[in-house]
Amino acid sequence: MISVHTPAASNDVLPLQCGQPLALRLTQAALASPAAVQRDGSLYGVQRWNSSTGASYLGLQFPGLLSCAYTVSAIFRTACHPIGNLASVSAVDAALSRWPMVMKIEDLRPGDVVFWRPRHTGIVRCPNTHWHVGIAVGDGRTVDNDWWSGKPEEHSVSRLCSTFAYARRAP
Repeated sequence: MISVHTPAASNDVLPLQCGQPLALRLTQAALASPAAVQRDGSLYGVQRWNSSTGASYLGLQFPGLLSCAYTVSAIFRTACHPIGNLASVSAVDAALSRWPMVMKIEDLRPGDVVFWRPRHTGIVRCPNTHWHVGIAVGDGRTVDNDWWSGKPEEHSVSRLCSTFAYARRAP
């Protein structure tokens, strides 16, 4: 058993049994991650903010703009299935390349690793040009890095500026 300490209340722990199904462990670690992230951006011992993850727009600083792969790496580590501290969406996909693909958004299950691609529309001008990754937690929701706050948050799978590409499911 491992314990995940949350910064909000140091006595709160999330007990994860490493013998439980991986999808359940990923879901539990993902759901606990918004409360577990530290002020410096680290999550479950993984430093998610560095010079390559930050950006500045109109004078505003976004230290964790591109931290989604690090976020997923931290969740995997806490779920007793480390994949390394991966910096890119393509590296996460490569690490899971033997996992079955889920091609329909309605087939998502908690614990699936969700990949989004940029959406290009003529109506809404979206600034992102990068792929994104997160963890499905059920009911059409995911936990993934929020570009605005740079921290893991729960969101809808459906997005304005990105579109569901596929997911990977633990074997």
